[in-house]
Amino acid sequence: MSDRPDHAEPAGAAAVRERSTGRPAIELVRVSKAFGQRLVLRSLDLAIGEAEVVVVIGGSGSGKSTLLRCIAGLELIDDGEIRIEGTPVQRAASRRRNRGLLRAAGLLRQEVGMVFQHFNLFPHMTARQNVALALRLVRRMPRQEAGAVAEAMLQRVALGSYRDAYPDQLSGGQQQRVAIARALAMHPRIMLFDEVTSALDPELVGEVLKVMRQLATEGMTMIVVTHEMGFARDVADRVLFMDQGAIVEAGDPEAIFVAPQHTRTRAFLSRLLER
Repeated sequence: MSDRPDHAEPAGAAAVRERSTGRPAIELVRVSKAFGQRLVLRSLDLAIGEAEVVVVIGGSGSGKSTLLRCIAGLELIDDGEIRIEGTPVQRAASRRRNRGLLRAAGLLRQEVGMVFQHFNLFPHMTARQNVALALRLVRRMPRQEAGAVAEAMLQRVALGSYRDAYPDQLSGGQQQRVAIARALAMHPRIMLFDEVTSALDPELVGEVLKVMRQLATEGMTMIVVTHEMGFARDVADRVLFMDQGAIVEAGDPEAIFVAPQHTRTRAFLSRLLER
């Protein structure tokens, strides 16, 4: 495959549509985003199938995190449209109209959970209280019911015995698993992970990746920004390489890691292997 234009459909997208039943879980239609004069996302077209695990790789500043933040509704796009399960949740007709659209799509947004590089746990709250908080504030769930759900989610990430521990009593890997439990407590159908292991000591990375692997096995639709290439090769259905705000190359992990076709992909992977 030769170097293709940035606006061309990502390699492998057609195969994903064939695997998927019904409409995609996530669709981006010519999505662009700028911060001031810097164009961070360049007219992206992307479809993520239900239960598909997509890993996004690329260098710093390539647009990976901004892509996730736009899907999660944390950033407003400047052009194009984002749909979740066929329903528009962002449309760049105007800022005022877009904010109204975001409010109207608020319930659908709760179907999307996001976990960040930094844990962002409240230090004065226990693990159970951190997980239960959004259930009480967003779902308006009674305290006792929210606590029960929080305990179940902590059990799911193998932290049930730490439900009354405060963040400073937990390792970095345990805190990140609490953050994952907090996102899962909202019962999302889509999970976004943004470099969730990059702030962890190497010996703690495996326990977080184990939870993510289990979610993939259970059929969770996932977009994962990571430099954990072993995870990408083992778990991803599709790998996207981003550079300068564009999806430069996409395909199954074996194709991307063994025989990348784009010169920029090859250069990035070579630098990664040299570390």
